[in-house]
Amino acid sequence: MTHVSRAVLIRSLILLLPIVSTASAIAAEPPVIGREQVNATLWMQRSTEYEISALQVYRLATERLATTIAAPGSAALEQQNVDTKKLAAMPTAIVVDLDETVLDNSFYQARRALLGGEYDEPSWQAWMREASAPAIAGSVEFLQAASRAGHKIFYVTNRECRPIDAKPDDACPARTATLRNLQALNLPNAADRDALSLRRERPEWESSDKTVRRKWIAATHRIVALVGDDLRDFVDRPVYAARADELAPLLGTRWFLLPNSMYGSWERAITAGACTSGMSAAECATTTTRKRYEALKLEPSAGAATSR
Repeated sequence: MTHVSRAVLIRSLILLLPIVSTASAIAAEPPVIGREQVNATLWMQRSTEYEISALQVYRLATERLATTIAAPGSAALEQQNVDTKKLAAMPTAIVVDLDETVLDNSFYQARRALLGGEYDEPSWQAWMREASAPAIAGSVEFLQAASRAGHKIFYVTNRECRPIDAKPDDACPARTATLRNLQALNLPNAADRDALSLRRERPEWESSDKTVRRKWIAATHRIVALVGDDLRDFVDRPVYAARADELAPLLGTRWFLLPNSMYGSWERAITAGACTSGMSAAECATTTTRKRYEALKLEPSAGAATSR
């Protein structure tokens, strides 16, 4: 065998490795850990209903660009008490979440489920570095239409700038990879330094609560719409619970919420405290599953007009 043909053979085998390893994983007994992610991930990857749901939200948001989004006022509670004249003088902005709002990370979830693993930071960082997440259906078209209408797009994500990942020439590899992903999708303002904000990028941005970053944007721009897949992309959950009747009219007018069956603060509210630092992965999965079963409702609430 010549040196050239040997090199070609080696490269061919390397390319086949992911396919072989995936096939082996499927042929083996399906893993228990991560099993609950399978249906949720399949719904987002395979169901026409999910794609239609996302398109529906973004088409509604696009229609609202000329109506409720164009009206005076703000979508952000952080600007609720700002003088109307001051607001009117500000340039306008639309604030969007990234993961499962603009970027489809179901492929990461599928990989973890197939390997019998839950979310963990090293595997998530590796997925981010690929910068290959495709766009959620309808997102690119809406954001480009919003940009043409004169609104600056701000991407507010809980992807993290971690000191442990910093390099001499790159203080935040997560930012670098995310920008590369956004630019590959031809998203507006992706090249603007201040258009993307990550958790822990600044000392005051330590929390996963996005209120502080919305306030930062609200200091210079009138926020006319918010888009996300989690209630906390708009307001903290306890605040919404206390003010639901007051805030609900914002849904579909200035707030646009996409479905996410895979994860979110809704799930964490159910499973909080299930796992402790001394537990194994299997023990954590078992305890978490038990809490989910305990949260199931078997009967409608007495006198309730809706399923809630």
